Amino acid sequence: MRFLSLAALALFLSAPAHAEGLHVKYHVNFLGVKVGEGKLNVNFNNNGYSIGGDGAMAAFGKLVSDAKADVSAGGVIDGDTVKPASFNMKAVDDGKPNTVALAMNKGNVASQSVFPAQDKMDQRIKVEDAHRRGIVDPLSAMVFPAAKGIHPDSCNRTVKIYDGRERYDVVLSYKSKYQQRGSSKNYSGPVLVCSARYKPIAGHRPNRKTIKQLEANKSMEVELAQVPGTSYLILYKASLNTPAGPVSVNSVKMKFFN
Repeated sequence: MRFLSLAALALFLSAPAHAEGLHVKYHVNFLGVKVGEGKLNVNFNNNGYSIGGDGAMAAFGKLVSDAKADVSAGGVIDGDTVKPASFNMKAVDDGKPNTVALAMNKGNVASQSVFPAQDKMDQRIKVEDAHRRGIVDPLSAMVFPAAKGIHPDSCNRTVKIYDGRERYDVVLSYKSKYQQRGSSKNYSGPVLVCSARYKPIAGHRPNRKTIKQLEANKSMEVELAQVPGTSYLILYKASLNTPAGPVSVNSVKMKFFN
């Protein structure tokens, strides 16, 4: 499955305190049973951001994966646009190394290193230079300016993602919102629910069964929580029904700091 990048960050005008960062712990569940977890650290500095995480890759958007990874990203936020400068992933997938390093200039890929290289290139839609411009990496896609906060307009947008191998869109649309009453260790407050659709652009094999299934899947959702005093939302939950059963990523601990 692909990185869905699912997620992101929005403006909390009513918050009494300004959060300069947060720690989040996610559990990955399959058929209602925990199968992995991941930890994410996000820091904001003026108009810049940095993100680091470790644990199951599913906690960072790849909803169906047994791989473990260390990931990091950083860049700047220009108005309502995320402009990443770097993305790095070091993972072990089926016992084999899987690494990606992207260097970017305001969301335009300047150089990249990927191991292993993609196979079956004759079956894939070629990634052109234009596909590497104006993009966000899978982790920076979690940094999501949304000046209206918990509002339908914050969902209604397309996130253009490049993960070093494949270029795809995640098309978000408003579904609902609700008030979450969490524990003392987790989030309490309004939550925005967005429907998500996967749209492959390049780097993929269009005839592959999993690509067709994912593109046709209408069950994907992301739920976004408010970050106090900032102009961002952060992933609270993501879910997807697969042929093997439901998969979800749930926040079990969320701590804001300033």
